[in-house]
Amino acid sequence: MKICSIDGRGFASNTYILENNSEAFIFDPSAKENEIARVLDEMNAKPVGIILTHGHFDHTLSLAALREKYGVPVYIHALDNEMLSDSEKNAGKLLLWREFENSPADKTFDNGDELILGGETVKILHTPGHTKGSCCFFAGDILITGDTLFAQGFGRYDLYGGDGEVLFKSLSSLKKLDGTLKIYPGHGEPSTLGVALSAIGIL
Repeated sequence: MKICSIDGRGFASNTYILENNSEAFIFDPSAKENEIARVLDEMNAKPVGIILTHGHFDHTLSLAALREKYGVPVYIHALDNEMLSDSEKNAGKLLLWREFENSPADKTFDNGDELILGGETVKILHTPGHTKGSCCFFAGDILITGDTLFAQGFGRYDLYGGDGEVLFKSLSSLKKLDGTLKIYPGHGEPSTLGVALSAIGIL
């Protein structure tokens, strides 16, 4: 598996291209459509799906354009699917000060489900707390953490579907994974799982 990070717009949300055997998943399309297309071309990768770590608007800024351009399915956890078409729930009205809506995802997943990318497995870990359906994605030595875990912190839990107690349970559950895994968060720089958990007092 190879991963490439693309800086997002305005809210500094990271977009990731996860590639394996010339197939790619686009994670959290907040970067501009043409920038995502350029990176896919450079990687010689064909997109086969758009994966959302959770339902907040700042991780979906280019979702509609990419959906139309590539015609690939959009995936999200079942509990966050409602957020895509609701500006109150996805924080668009609160933080973007306007309506921001997308059509619901084509497919939903749950904890322990697996997606196949170029013949290899991407495992889904349901890590609620930032939102009800926040997830991490485990593939090889890569862990895409969305807004569950950052290099020096974790996502806020005061928006729709957030719950601090649930989030800390989710963060604690990540201790069972290999601490040398490279994490790729929804905001900020990559780190390793052990270092990131230690930074918030969980290891």
